[in-house]
Amino acid sequence: MHDLLLQVIFYIFSGLTIASALMVVTQNNPVRCVLFLVLAFLCSSVLWLLVEAEFLALILVLVYVGAVMTLFLFVVMMLNIDIESMRTHFMRYLPYGLILVALLTWLMMCALPHDLFHTAVSESGIALATAAVNQPNTAAIGMVLYTDYVLAFELAAVILLVAIVSAIMLVHRKPIRSKQQNIVQQIMTRRDDRVTLLAMKAEK
Repeated sequence: MHDLLLQVIFYIFSGLTIASALMVVTQNNPVRCVLFLVLAFLCSSVLWLLVEAEFLALILVLVYVGAVMTLFLFVVMMLNIDIESMRTHFMRYLPYGLILVALLTWLMMCALPHDLFHTAVSESGIALATAAVNQPNTAAIGMVLYTDYVLAFELAAVILLVAIVSAIMLVHRKPIRSKQQNIVQQIMTRRDDRVTLLAMKAEK
């Protein structure tokens, strides 16, 4: 009964995740795309919980749904996006997108090991699985990140740092005829410069 319930939950949330992902790339309204992406993240977190990866599920909900997607939603709602031009661009670039999806799918299939779907498990695999069960999720992820994937982890950190610096430089560019605040002039001003008394004749 327990295994049947887990299978039912898995198939329900897997279907919701796939449907939400399809709605993200097919919807014309960007706000709906962001909301469906939030739903996909929530369903993915439930799938992480089924495989007993509680840390990844919480990070997915707290970081992506709670922070990143909320920021995306506010940015998308403040932008004035032309829906008609998006439809024309979608139909124009649809073949290129399908080619890119096929290429990424082929790369993922090449990256997967050949014996992934085999049911036979060696004794070393059983020993590694037993050690992984006895180790917390956070410690296991940290051990893998800082040993096997330390180069990819550092490369991702450098890319994020470059993106942050680039965003700051783009924001602080001086546009033409812009009104900027002069902090030094505000601090060094005098009382006589702030208030000017005018002598006006009284009207009769």
